[in-house]
Amino acid sequence: MKTKLIAMLLILTLLASVMAGCGVGVVETDDTQAQIDTQEVVNYENATQLTVATWDGGLGSQWLEDAADRFEALTKDVSFEPGKTGCHINIAASRSFDGSTMAFTPLTHDIYFVEAVDYYAMTNNNQMACLTDIMTEPLTEYGDSKTILEKIPQALQDFLLADDGNYYAIPFYETFYSFAYDLDLWNAKSFYISKDGGWTNADGSLSAGPDGVAGTSDDGMPATYAEFGKLVEHIKDEGVLPFICAANATDYVANFLYEYYANYEGKDQMELSFTFDGTANDLISVSEDGTITELPEEKITWDNGYELQTQAGKYYALCFARDVLAPKDNYKISDTHINAQKSFVRGGIVNDQPVAMILEGSWWENEAKAAFTELADGNYERHNYAVMPKPHATEEKIGQTPCWLSTSSSYGFVANNSTHKDLAFAFMQFLHTDEELSHFTAEVNMTRPLIYPITEEDAAILTTYCKSILELKETGDIIYPYTNREEVLDNPLQFQSFNWAWSTSVDGYAYKNPWLYFSEVENASAEAYFSSQKEFFEIRWDSF
Repeated sequence: MKTKLIAMLLILTLLASVMAGCGVGVVETDDTQAQIDTQEVVNYENATQLTVATWDGGLGSQWLEDAADRFEALTKDVSFEPGKTGCHINIAASRSFDGSTMAFTPLTHDIYFVEAVDYYAMTNNNQMACLTDIMTEPLTEYGDSKTILEKIPQALQDFLLADDGNYYAIPFYETFYSFAYDLDLWNAKSFYISKDGGWTNADGSLSAGPDGVAGTSDDGMPATYAEFGKLVEHIKDEGVLPFICAANATDYVANFLYEYYANYEGKDQMELSFTFDGTANDLISVSEDGTITELPEEKITWDNGYELQTQAGKYYALCFARDVLAPKDNYKISDTHINAQKSFVRGGIVNDQPVAMILEGSWWENEAKAAFTELADGNYERHNYAVMPKPHATEEKIGQTPCWLSTSSSYGFVANNSTHKDLAFAFMQFLHTDEELSHFTAEVNMTRPLIYPITEEDAAILTTYCKSILELKETGDIIYPYTNREEVLDNPLQFQSFNWAWSTSVDGYAYKNPWLYFSEVENASAEAYFSSQKEFFEIRWDSF
């Protein structure tokens, strides 16, 4: 049953990853550790008070503060309790908020927007107030004809629908893992691929890119893994570091590789890992010398779900990790994600070595605000960035619709013990109008896993990077990796995040991050890693 354990399969934003830099921020070893779960409440006389708690990481809290100001102005003449008029929204922003522990601790605020939330543990313990009514009534009071529920993709609706037929939370932010690349550096160094296979700038005659169609935004980008490898060599020849990542966020790379695995499989085949119901049509075996043998189609049920460990996309992603990500001269590891971001945005602008790409989650640009401010203070102009289109493993895949995993265990919810539920519900509805969702994206340069338009006013201030996120959502197939299978709920450690994608045992050693395997193990073999994964899960399957 869904009410047993956390029911999110392959969630890429784990608590462990959050503490190591995942999600939208890192718990730093500074005075944030001394922050507590409360924040001073400003006592506006004769106004109903509401406190909203949020994780103060990469998204920050300015978006919430601005929305609160707009809501206060809108409701200044509304009474939310006898004898009082209007409201004051107090924002409690702290890195001490940890969604993973909230299921078993008293909640001291009215509303929460936090990550690492165990949704079903929270509902089982009656920590969340029921939101069904406010999610299913049109938002006409705020000039919006749709309901909140209509804005939530069906896969997320299915996950959020508790056994009692109610909804208790609304998805917060979403994450895509990718290379972000420096467009200005690309142009200055002629890193674009030309039609004749050479190198050119953005104004040159560009190749058709991964989508195989000339005249689109991915023109000049590597269409295949092989082209990507050639690009990396060209980048190094020009004295530029290919990519940077963080020592405290190596999980990012495993998540990134899972994106490449999903991109090969496509939406229908990838969703077998969540439904365990359908036909797998690209299973393979690989010999020690790398010879690939296609296996017959396999009807997948829960009983033989481990067969999905032989999907071809998994092997090709491992080869990409071995050939492109693992060579030591292809990357630099910074001590923290913040320093990695700083090196990336300063590279080629100040005195640091130019860096072509950063391997990150889609929150990185907002999280790097301090680095951009430093550039502005020094009278430097920042560069423009975009999500790197994913290359395909083989030429045969060129033109296939790109596939992305929309991940996050972050939610907005109302505390069940709130004494101001009417106000809390009203504010939650306001925050989920199309206009406010648009403002959120413009403020933090990220998206929410909801369906909403961007206003013209907000579109005018979006960064190039945020525009590329919106484009990938518009042109790609988006997978929401959630499941309600009882077997998964009972075995969360085996199925969370990239544990399902990458767990294995090679030569008696356990691994769950291919990049670390290829980076640290002498003569590491993609064939050995891939071939051991089915056995790893098969011998454990009966215990699930």
